[in-house]
Amino acid sequence: TPRCRGDALRAFHAALRSAPAPGRSPAVKEQAQGTVLKVLTAFKSSEIEQAVNSLDRNGVDLLMKYIYKGFEKPTENSSAILLQWHEKVRARRSLGSAALRGAHRCF
Repeated sequence: TPRCRGDALRAFHAALRSAPAPGRSPAVKEQAQGTVLKVLTAFKSSEIEQAVNSLDRNGVDLLMKYIYKGFEKPTENSSAILLQWHEKVRARRSLGSAALRGAHRCF
């Protein structure tokens, strides 16, 4: 339902906003990673692109860090889901780079 999708998107943004500051304890970082992974695995494949596109550049970079951390400690089926997220993030980054290159030529 649309309401559930909105809830997932809000949880996604909240999880990324609550990323621990550098220098925090490993336990705090691991807890944040677990929260983000739980949120990422709750998305349907068809909703991942919209979530990635809702982020600014810093959010996309942070998401990619969480994806790579998730690959370091896979849980059941997490790698397959993280690969889907990774694909959408890479596509988003590629589009942003192409747009910047195109804009650069105008100046």
